[in-house]
Amino acid sequence: MKYFFLATFIFCCVSINAQENQKYININGTSELILPADQINFIVQIKIIDESIEESKKTNDKYLNELMLILKEIGINSNDIEVSPITLGKNYENDINRVSKQKGFFTEVKVSFLLKDLSKYFELTNKISSSNYFEIVNSSYNISDYEQQHKLAYEKALNAAKEKAEYMTKTLGVILGEVLEIDENNYWQSYANPFNTVTQVNSQVENISGNVTIRRSVRVKFAIN
Repeated sequence: MKYFFLATFIFCCVSINAQENQKYININGTSELILPADQINFIVQIKIIDESIEESKKTNDKYLNELMLILKEIGINSNDIEVSPITLGKNYENDINRVSKQKGFFTEVKVSFLLKDLSKYFELTNKISSSNYFEIVNSSYNISDYEQQHKLAYEKALNAAKEKAEYMTKTLGVILGEVLEIDENNYWQSYANPFNTVTQVNSQVENISGNVTIRRSVRVKFAIN
């Protein structure tokens, strides 16, 4: 039995030593896809301030129903609409001396939805802007096949790393070996909402347009033989 443990110990030492002596090359591969957007994400806030919290909520409910009717008229599917839990509380404002004092009560909800037909953009925003109680707090371009393009961006980044490693090792007169490690470069990670480049036309007769940029970067460690 002791010979078995001795043999195992020697094998492990040899393996570790071999790994330490392994020659390798680290390569960064990057890719960038600029794609035409075919969707827009919206977040609309409804915040009502009134003397009583009861009246505040009542008015908020009224305008929430109005907004839902607008979205239905535009043709936005109910599966693409999400209403946040309601927030109620005391409203505070600063007086002329910058002292915070309570002034009524507020009720707030946020409605997130996805516009899939960009030709309805101006009709939608015109309807929303018809009420002072609707506030678009966020909007961003999106693409319907984001997951597919996300994978394609990684494939391109990996291929870029492989191509770079091949011509570098060929130039140095060494042979490229197997892949030892693959890591994502976090500083190249895209945002939760992809970085958007907006190009908005001035005429409401035409459609709004914009691009979504997806960036990916990887680090690949190759053995050198």
